[in-house]
Amino acid sequence: MRVLVTGAAGGVGGLLLPGLAGNVDLRLTDVRDPQPVSRAEVMLGDLTDRRFAERLCAGVDAVVHLAGNPRPGDDWDRLHGPNITVPTTILGAAAQAGVRRVVLASSVHVLGGYHSPADRPTSDPISDSWAPHPCCRYGATKVFGEAAARVYADSGAFSVVCLRLGGCRPTPPTRGWFDVWLGPADLGRAVRLALRADAQFGTYTITSANPTGLFDLSAARRDLGYTPTQNSEAYRDTVPDGPSTMCRLSLN
Repeated sequence: MRVLVTGAAGGVGGLLLPGLAGNVDLRLTDVRDPQPVSRAEVMLGDLTDRRFAERLCAGVDAVVHLAGNPRPGDDWDRLHGPNITVPTTILGAAAQAGVRRVVLASSVHVLGGYHSPADRPTSDPISDSWAPHPCCRYGATKVFGEAAARVYADSGAFSVVCLRLGGCRPTPPTRGWFDVWLGPADLGRAVRLALRADAQFGTYTITSANPTGLFDLSAARRDLGYTPTQNSEAYRDTVPDGPSTMCRLSLN
């Protein structure tokens, strides 16, 4: 399988690539060089350029789309290009190239509005079966990305697995990350499963096996076979306290 990874030089890309290298043939893209990995072709360029996007997608079986602006505090103008224009450009190029599978990096911020128990329809953990409820502008752009991808999946252009990724870091920076932390091994496991899953379209929250149980991972377990092995609790004695990574930002 030949896989295009966008945003390969970003933080998530840096954690993911060691888990993909050796399992698939990689084509990597970003505006700067990613870390060196085996069996990888690198093509640098601007993902808003449709012709460049078409060259990227030519001859690949699947796209793992990581590229985007990951900053929840940014305004609409800073989010629009990376999180609205770029995904639609890549999706269109993938359809034209005959790509078979797109794995779209979404975010737990799509469901972040449920972080407070008072905002949940039930007392159960936050579920992928609930309607999107973003906690910030960034989360709203990820809702758009999922919806745009579904248009292509429903048309039969290609199948799509949207992974609502938790906070991807080598270790949780603070205990405020314990709800949402996603370790590198679990990230790699989830993406490898998503590339080969028997699904036309699906949205799946992906975190490590964190003790708080904020998110219900049963859909990912059922449809992808995802079973996380890392656990934020292992870091309780080594990281400081800190605020939650979920947000509800002022729009002023």
